[in-house]
Amino acid sequence: MYGTYQQQDRLTEDEILQGMLERRHHFAKLDNSRGYQHTFRRKSRWELVRLSLLIVGIECTYATETALVAPILLGIGLPHTIMTMIWATPSIAGLLFAPVIASVSDRLRSRWGRRRPVMLALGISILTGMLILPNGSAIGELLGLTSVGWLATITTIGLIMSDFSAETSNGMCRTYAMEVCTIRDQARVLSIMVLTGGIGATMGALFGAIDWNRLGIGRYLGGNDASVFAANWIVLFVGLLVTLTSFSEIPLPVQESEPMLRPVTQKMLLDEVKRVDGGGGVEVEQEDVQEVVGFKQFLLNVLHMPRSMKVLCLTQLLSHMSYLTYCLYYTDFVGATVYEGDVRAFKDSPAAQRYADGVRFACLGMALCSTTSSIYSIFIERLIVRFGARSVYVGGLLAHCCGMLAMGLVPHKAVVFSCCALTGIMYATIYSIPFLLISHYHSKNCFVEVDGQYVESIERRGFGVDVSMMSSMLCLAQLMVSLAIGSVIDAVGSTIIITFISSAFMLCAAGSAMAILYMGL
Repeated sequence: MYGTYQQQDRLTEDEILQGMLERRHHFAKLDNSRGYQHTFRRKSRWELVRLSLLIVGIECTYATETALVAPILLGIGLPHTIMTMIWATPSIAGLLFAPVIASVSDRLRSRWGRRRPVMLALGISILTGMLILPNGSAIGELLGLTSVGWLATITTIGLIMSDFSAETSNGMCRTYAMEVCTIRDQARVLSIMVLTGGIGATMGALFGAIDWNRLGIGRYLGGNDASVFAANWIVLFVGLLVTLTSFSEIPLPVQESEPMLRPVTQKMLLDEVKRVDGGGGVEVEQEDVQEVVGFKQFLLNVLHMPRSMKVLCLTQLLSHMSYLTYCLYYTDFVGATVYEGDVRAFKDSPAAQRYADGVRFACLGMALCSTTSSIYSIFIERLIVRFGARSVYVGGLLAHCCGMLAMGLVPHKAVVFSCCALTGIMYATIYSIPFLLISHYHSKNCFVEVDGQYVESIERRGFGVDVSMMSSMLCLAQLMVSLAIGSVIDAVGSTIIITFISSAFMLCAAGSAMAILYMGL
């Protein structure tokens, strides 16, 4: 027996939750050597930041890749069509393997937990890929493989290792953080992840805006691009180390054998509220260990998604298609259209210098985007409370839609720079609200609304798998954008077309967001 409730006065839901957490915290402290008691207490802001530092490195990697991969591939001598197809290779890997990795993680029985071993392996892959990506030409020369095809192949290997692993780690890190936090801390950690992610993206963009050759560092590290990736490598390494050592996970076998060491879910809380209101005396522990989903069950989860998840995934897909159309081609757009430069011009020629200046200016715009995202993430939780998740979600998407339209109609430096702030609002939105909604669905175990009532699901769905599917929308979007947009740019003959395409995608996403099931958020 772990305690009873006093029924003289009706307890609030927060008081009942606190009682459940205190009993589990006390139980976990009985075996202090295992250190699981942190799972049942409120985390400080610094502790949530520690959980989020890997996101800093991941977002720094994204910013570096989006700023420099296109110029690197175009500089090898590839046309836009082939360059964008190469961008599709990490997406194909993500669609094939990211959900499988999430499914394996859900069932992992390691003493180190389910998420951290996977995060460590993916982190090593990112770090290795970042060493290869900017040094493809140097590695090719070292191996005697100097043709355009071989240089592109070597660079593509680095891109797949870094981009695929970064995206898979993104969802895995969020899953890990939400599992070691209480249900009241989950919204806080997601907001802090958007904040710290914005800081990381700002750092990556600012790294790209620095002329490392002029500082002299580029001569020692193999050039400007290699210097940017080296700075990014350090940030990612530190973030990975801090996050992996932040909090221990409760291993799956321990959760199976000790009911009092299972994290308190929203469903458990609601069941306990009903029991207390019904006059029960002792807390019932009938909650099964959740999210243990095998590959067969994973396939069923994908094939039989409830409508709420389908609409949420569609909205995220369209949002990422819009964002990727912007971010994958933004530096090339500014360098070629706004600054009227040429990436294939002779080195040190005026056209080549204008293009390089345009890329660095574009990096400053991307830094503004990331900074705005960080600032906006501080207020997004309060905005949801005041205006509702639907209004905040749709409004954030429409901000980017209007910004892209203005950027295309008036391709002036001041406009293309300032409109990046609107994209920052959108970025904070799509990396917080969708994951918060998934957590909300799973915590209540409800995915369907019938006649205004939320119906409890009888189908087992893995939380890690659903988060991974949401993250996989980025891979699918990147695949679709990579295979199509490059041909459109070559056909039109100008990168300005990307602004109108991006705006159209986001308008469709905003329409889809209106149909999402928000369940009172």
